[in-house]
Amino acid sequence: MVTILIALWAFALLLLFTDPNQTSTRWASATAFVGGLGFFSEVMETSVYPLVRAHALQHPQLDHAILFLVMFASFLCQTGLPYCFLMFAVHSCDFLSRRTRRIIQYAALLPPAVMLAITPIYPVLSFHYGIMISWVIPYFVCACLLLIYLYKIEKDPVVKRSRLVNNILVIVPLLFIFTFLYIMRTFHNYDAWRYNALIVGIQFVLFLFISVKYGLLGVKLRLEKRRLDSTLRAMTSGTAIVNHTIKNEVGKITLYADRIQSYAAEEKKQAMQEDMQVILQSTRNIMAMVNRIQGQIQDIVLKEEPVHMAGIVERVLQEMKPYTETQQIAVKLDLDDSIKLKGDPVHIREVLTNLCMNAVEAMRTGGTLTIQLMRSRKHLVLSVADTGTGISKENLPYVLDPFFSTKKGGQNFGLGLSYCYNVMQKHQGRLEIQSVKDEGTTVFLYFPQKRLIL
Repeated sequence: MVTILIALWAFALLLLFTDPNQTSTRWASATAFVGGLGFFSEVMETSVYPLVRAHALQHPQLDHAILFLVMFASFLCQTGLPYCFLMFAVHSCDFLSRRTRRIIQYAALLPPAVMLAITPIYPVLSFHYGIMISWVIPYFVCACLLLIYLYKIEKDPVVKRSRLVNNILVIVPLLFIFTFLYIMRTFHNYDAWRYNALIVGIQFVLFLFISVKYGLLGVKLRLEKRRLDSTLRAMTSGTAIVNHTIKNEVGKITLYADRIQSYAAEEKKQAMQEDMQVILQSTRNIMAMVNRIQGQIQDIVLKEEPVHMAGIVERVLQEMKPYTETQQIAVKLDLDDSIKLKGDPVHIREVLTNLCMNAVEAMRTGGTLTIQLMRSRKHLVLSVADTGTGISKENLPYVLDPFFSTKKGGQNFGLGLSYCYNVMQKHQGRLEIQSVKDEGTTVFLYFPQKRLIL
């Protein structure tokens, strides 16, 4: 019980820590904390109280205080859990006005207040479970229906997947918990609630696993993102030093090669002239490569202005037309022409060009390039999808890493997606990639709602 109590309250603190400004997150944290009060009551009664009982009996007020705390914690758990769960669902509904959510929040306090008035708490906690389930079950059902409805209407594919995972990990365990805690007690089975420890234990393990992989209730323990951010910072500073050194040394080689070539021309030494020409061409290639790498990894400074997103998409596709027509690639567009955002049009255009070029290169034998531009409740979403070769599961975690590339061309440095990621970070957005080997790849660009120009 102690382990489950610690796990639940750690879960509550973790949720609160991730996004304390989000009301729905605070109610999710409250649900976990209040649910833990039942285990707190059990720990106090079976583990703590026996240890201090001899001392408590000598001080009746302390004895009464401990026993009252045990009973009151159990009362708060059983009346507060359905209320907090319903509030979590209600405050997750952006389609409800703030005033409506506030009215529901206060009106829903009436049944718990009635239970406080009619329930003896001390010295023996005695619920009337017939009355309890008359409002607990409707609260649970309403909360579940709201969460399912939110999943149904969600357009953002990544958020939709997250809502599905959230619903499975929240609704299913709570169904068992509510059954053992309330319904079984109407049949006078007062020990079934102990199975909740197993349910919570399984739920916590799944929560940790899925939080690392997908994200849950705003918690996303993405170590890969932190690794990538630190890699980009280290690479940016390190590459700048290396590039500076290379440019200096190549400059010296070019200077002396020019002098030798002039000498060879004066002395009419044709072979030496040709050799120097090869060396000079190599230095130009090295400088071009260094400039290209530096251009894609240097720190990005945004020059923000209103950006017409559909217009940028159409211009990029016009430039890509020779490639799409040559490779017989069909282009499908689903654009909201009214969308404008505050951003850097040059960098956004370059990001889209990179993604479209990657898509075209993945469809050498033809296919379909689909670009969608839409608004969700929290983001402006731009997606670029192809029906090309896709990315294997083994390579997918590394595609954003600088200098990682599955392409075999000598001119590809594996910096395109790293650059795209960097641009999205500068716009306070994010980049997500979904891919299946031999089926295709979709890249999602998420711009925050606050950047939209209405």
